[in-house]
Amino acid sequence: MEMIVQVTMEVKIPTDRCNINEIFDAVSKARDAYAEKLALTVIEAYQQQVVQTLCRPSGLVAKKGLGLHEAKGSAGRRCRCRRFKRAGYWSDVREFASDVGSIAFRPALIACRRCGKRITPILGALELDGYQSKTDQLFRKTMEAIAETSYRRSSEPLEVLTHVPVAKSTLHRWAASVDWPVSEGTGSRFLLADGTGFKRQPGQRGEVRMVLEMAENGTFRPLGVWAGTDWQAISRQLKARLKGPPELLMSDGERGIERWLSGLTRGTARCHWHFPRGSSYLLWKEKVPLAERKDVLRRIRRLLAIEIPQEDMEVVSREDKEALRERIASSEAELYRLHEDFAQKGYSKAADYFDRARHRLFSHLRLWLQTGIVAPRTTSLIENIIRELVRRLKKVGWNWSDAGATRMGRMVMIRRYDSESWRRYWQSRMNLQGRCDIKLLKWEISHAA
Repeated sequence: MEMIVQVTMEVKIPTDRCNINEIFDAVSKARDAYAEKLALTVIEAYQQQVVQTLCRPSGLVAKKGLGLHEAKGSAGRRCRCRRFKRAGYWSDVREFASDVGSIAFRPALIACRRCGKRITPILGALELDGYQSKTDQLFRKTMEAIAETSYRRSSEPLEVLTHVPVAKSTLHRWAASVDWPVSEGTGSRFLLADGTGFKRQPGQRGEVRMVLEMAENGTFRPLGVWAGTDWQAISRQLKARLKGPPELLMSDGERGIERWLSGLTRGTARCHWHFPRGSSYLLWKEKVPLAERKDVLRRIRRLLAIEIPQEDMEVVSREDKEALRERIASSEAELYRLHEDFAQKGYSKAADYFDRARHRLFSHLRLWLQTGIVAPRTTSLIENIIRELVRRLKKVGWNWSDAGATRMGRMVMIRRYDSESWRRYWQSRMNLQGRCDIKLLKWEISHAA
């Protein structure tokens, strides 16, 4: 189908004076008006072409894929007739939202000449579902608006971009309805895992968990987000996705992470930011005096202040490497003495915390000594990412289901940190094959007298 759409536009500058902002404001308003009108014109012309093709007595090749229907009165049995006649229009209009505005048209009806079944061919031709109320192009922009902004602000940028007002709750209901694809591992060196709480239905606290893989150069990609799924089940899924064991698992020390995910990697490391923070909190819970807590924190920070040499591993002398090993052993020995001291004083929780952590606090240094690979010391990367997810889960005025929180988390992670998977998903969902092309063929200017 080919058609020429002639558009005549009038530009007025009554006083022969205007500034650049006024010009672009007028252009923007005109663009919005003709974009909506152009979309409606193309849809109506396409509908007439489809109806005309199906109502011809011949032309089976041209009719391929159009007018498929079940035989009237025979559910589940397809009618093989390919000849139709016009049967009027819907009494109501079919309306749906798009990124250029709201579009409303009256779908045409045709009737099968054999079984008499009346169908609406334009819906199938446009690949519209029976009750679809929005285009996938608008849907994509809504998801991008949600991924880039918090819940409270997400509808504002969307209305600016598409001029379609959508309620905040509607936006997030759309996001929670999509089964986003899961990512496969790429064989990166490091695995980072963390979790956070959210308001779960029915008014209970839920836990959303996420895992990233990170390369030595700092690039990373999400492996998954889960809500209502424990670390044991997550480990089974990750085992099937990972391409070989990463060198290190970095976490904040959560027992479930270390128990179930440590078997997926060659080593386990403890975050240097969380360890002092967790130690201070447990000592406070044990009612340790403030002065003693401050002294313990000073000792911890001193013990953790061991840096990897700036030079490449090959040029670092054997003596310097041995000195680094001795500092690691000395720090671990002092952490063990702190553990014993806490145990003697009855600080059982703090003692257990130190005992579980001391052999994992310097894993990144041992990895460098063995391979020259520089590993992260903290989980700050995944902490920042999970903060973005928290902004979308904890600001909502209604509670989430586990499935909804999982889908929201996956959407945010894929959009922000896996652009290729995001592009492939929408390419497939929107079925973009370049079958409609609109070009500007002629541009003439005539000045009024």
